[in-house]
Amino acid sequence: MSDSVGVMYLGRIVEIGAKRALFEAPRHPYTRMLLDAIPQMHAVGRARTPVQGEVPNPLSPPAGCTFHPRCPHANERCRAERPALLSVGDIRVACHAVEEGRI
Repeated sequence: MSDSVGVMYLGRIVEIGAKRALFEAPRHPYTRMLLDAIPQMHAVGRARTPVQGEVPNPLSPPAGCTFHPRCPHANERCRAERPALLSVGDIRVACHAVEEGRI
């Protein structure tokens, strides 16, 4: 149906790229959590880590990266500065942790 996929969180693109690259090697923590939530037949009984926290109010989103309240990789920069959509290989991702090599 599509050659590329975009992932949004609170109305902002957090990751976009070719569908194969995005599904095989997701970079943004939210994309990873979304894909991890898909049931898989061969992984029956495998423990999955649910997305922590509550979805922030979209009318009053948090400062910085809007995903930082739920992100296990968030730091002070994430809380203060909105990440730009940067190219990482053939994917574009908006994540300070990816940019800094923390994940």
